[in-house]
Amino acid sequence: MRLERGVRDTHIQRELRTHGRKNGFVTKGQQARLQRWLPEIGLTKEDRLNVTDGTPWVVEIGFGNGDFLVHMAERHPDWHLLGIEIYLPGVAKAVSRLEAAGVIDRCRISQLPAQYVFEHQIAPDSLAGVVINHPDPWPKARHHKRRLIQPSFARLLTSRLKVGGFLHLASDKPDLAEWMRDILDQTEGLTNEGGDDGFVPRSDDRPLTKFEQRGRREGRQSLFLQYRRGA
Repeated sequence: MRLERGVRDTHIQRELRTHGRKNGFVTKGQQARLQRWLPEIGLTKEDRLNVTDGTPWVVEIGFGNGDFLVHMAERHPDWHLLGIEIYLPGVAKAVSRLEAAGVIDRCRISQLPAQYVFEHQIAPDSLAGVVINHPDPWPKARHHKRRLIQPSFARLLTSRLKVGGFLHLASDKPDLAEWMRDILDQTEGLTNEGGDDGFVPRSDDRPLTKFEQRGRREGRQSLFLQYRRGA
């Protein structure tokens, strides 16, 4: 089923312009869990992320259906997680998975654009890490300005990391992976922890996400980037 109109009207993010799909299919249970949890764990436009108690906070930008978000929560029980996703059916699926895994109490959700979240909802020098898996490649040259990683956003990301904080990225599109690497390599404060080509091997404990599976079916292997914020 598609999300009911009343649910969309209540929860969909309309305040800031975004690109991408706005509706899709969910189960009745996923819709019910969305309605149950989003008022409790969702960040509104006026909210700020509270990271003052020393708990490590890690952000995933564009978490899709939540499989990697759940993986991080299960592997790192000391972490608290903020997931950013504008696609409401994906949020519904992720909330259901987080609840089923018993980790939802350590998670917050923002449906606002990542630029806004990092600029207005996250304090400088506060995050233990940021994860970006398979961002939209926007392959046409005239759309490259829509790509998530731009010099200004790379500087903003870096400013929100603690010293020693990590930035992990993945893409199955070589053009985009190289684009991100070239920008991030030039971002002051970040150190590339990859090899001669700037990329790191795939981690053995990394789950095979939906987008990575799709890339493999189409004959593409994902590339991985890993950065650390210096002093």
